[in-house]
Amino acid sequence: MAKDYRISRYKELFPSLKDKAEAFDRIAAQFLYGNFGRMSKSDFETLIFSIYIDQCIKYKKEYDDYMLSRELGITQTRVRSLKVKTELQYPKENPQWKENFIECIRYARYDDVKHLVKLQISDVNVLIEVRNFVEKHGWYDEYQLNPKLFQCRADIFIDLCRSLDEDKVSEELSKETVNKLEEIKKKAESEEEKSALDKIISGSIEEGMKGLVLSSSKLLLQAVLPLVPCGGLAKQAIAFLVKAIEKA
Repeated sequence: MAKDYRISRYKELFPSLKDKAEAFDRIAAQFLYGNFGRMSKSDFETLIFSIYIDQCIKYKKEYDDYMLSRELGITQTRVRSLKVKTELQYPKENPQWKENFIECIRYARYDDVKHLVKLQISDVNVLIEVRNFVEKHGWYDEYQLNPKLFQCRADIFIDLCRSLDEDKVSEELSKETVNKLEEIKKKAESEEEKSALDKIISGSIEEGMKGLVLSSSKLLLQAVLPLVPCGGLAKQAIAFLVKAIEKA
């Protein structure tokens, strides 16, 4: 049964002679033209895996770790290792890691006790890109033994989301936004919350959001987050984060 399924899957991913010919051309290019026998077994497996993944993408087929593990008859750990090697040896021209990361935020969970945002990032290469992005900005995440779990403090996560857009949005708050924040401040219950809101209103958004995350209620955080200036990808990421906080 398993063998029949794998054959069926192969036919789905290589339905035409053109698909098979293009795959053969990629393999032949590594062995012919003076290179015969020079490719190691490990590199050959990476090449075949790359071809397989490209066909999954081309025909919009799932290629998560579990599915590939079952189809190829290897462990999920090895699948993740091959995904990393494939990205290093055959990188995509325009990796969409930011968009993929934002989709993961859709299913994030917020820990309002420890002030942590937690989400699963199944694609190991997206996780690598996110962690590299965090490191470059001098932030940090809470490393976990679970290889698919990413979590970090909420204020860092907000900064991460706001930095996803290459074109920076002005930090200057509009008069309308300032008025809304002033109204929210009137309802704030503690001096810490009021102080954090004052910092945001004065333009110290990063510092103010950190204070707000650590001192405010979920309701206050939900009210303020949509008012933080951001656009494009960042706005979408923040919207998903607000929904995660609502569910907490």
